[in-house]
Amino acid sequence: MAIYFIVEVSATLVEQAAALARTHALRGYDAVQLAAAIEVHAHAPSLTLLSADIDLNAAAVAEGLLVDDPNSHP
Repeated sequence: MAIYFIVEVSATLVEQAAALARTHALRGYDAVQLAAAIEVHAHAPSLTLLSADIDLNAAAVAEGLLVDDPNSHP
């Protein structure tokens, strides 16, 4: 069963994304995606971020998220 979340791009989320971008040297959109994933993770701890972006994946792992890279599956 899939659970869907809608995350509003609020001023707070943008501020968190900016901090994540500085901390992990992420591009803007990647930082917003990570900030949103962290917000969802607070409500759904079993969240797995699906991403093929190596830098985003490393930042997500550093922030305590589970990550799955589709490129790692043949």
